[in-house]
Amino acid sequence: MTSLTSLHNSLSPLLTPAHPSFPFAPIDVIGAMRLSSVINWIATGVFDPPSTPSNKGKRSVATKKARASIWQELAGLMIVVFGGETFLSLCTGSTPSWLVTPNITLLFCVVHIIQTRTSFSRLLPSKPSLLFELFMAIPDSIGRTLLLTRFSIIPLLYPTSSKSLPVTPASLILVPFILAVPFASIAFSTFNFFQPSLNLTTPAELKPKGWMLVDTWCPLLISPLFLTLIGPVEGWNFGLGWEENEGVLACMIVLWICFTGRAIYNFGYEKEHLIELFGKSQYGKKKIE
Repeated sequence: MTSLTSLHNSLSPLLTPAHPSFPFAPIDVIGAMRLSSVINWIATGVFDPPSTPSNKGKRSVATKKARASIWQELAGLMIVVFGGETFLSLCTGSTPSWLVTPNITLLFCVVHIIQTRTSFSRLLPSKPSLLFELFMAIPDSIGRTLLLTRFSIIPLLYPTSSKSLPVTPASLILVPFILAVPFASIAFSTFNFFQPSLNLTTPAELKPKGWMLVDTWCPLLISPLFLTLIGPVEGWNFGLGWEENEGVLACMIVLWICFTGRAIYNFGYEKEHLIELFGKSQYGKKKIE
């Protein structure tokens, strides 16, 4: 397992601030840019179903999709980032991090404003693609694994306050899930915070086949996997006895495979998509009768 430990150590530049005057790790900045991009795609209607023209034969006029105000989008963004932590803090009577220091709040808000309300937005992809999603599967897996292990399970195993939740199999599974899923669902689908008007709808996770969403089931996979790799620990009585760094890296690899598979399924499972990836978009097009 020495190779896993050394590989984990090689990621340290991504996980530590580059300079004391800039208290953000590169993975934090990448995560803020990634989340802002997804929100921007939703707000601009990239994922909306194509509209069908009502009058055939008439020239269609392109209309720009209305989007929510910046304040509404920032409110939804904060729900995604801090909703789960705030809920758990209310359960334990502790203070959420965004009330202790505004650093992460400022980072995510400033990044979203720059990426969506300035000319910098022209430099970013206007919609997702196979190549972009394959590239982003790497930082996505790193950031999500850290959330589901070091920022959720590890604090439970090594509490620094008497207000911490009890360490049980249920808490070790549910805390990472709460941090990652329910409040993101509230912002993205339940209340549609990134649409011009708030509308209460059924959460995507509760719709038919919603359980198949990778972001829904990966917390329920990674948490037990990590605990089994590093266990036995308090609240989890069996395991392989790996070092924590080894377990974190193994979970990153598993999530990278999951996110890569999602990218291929969503954007590259058709022949035309794979051909376009290699710059031959004109080859293999279906003949139009």
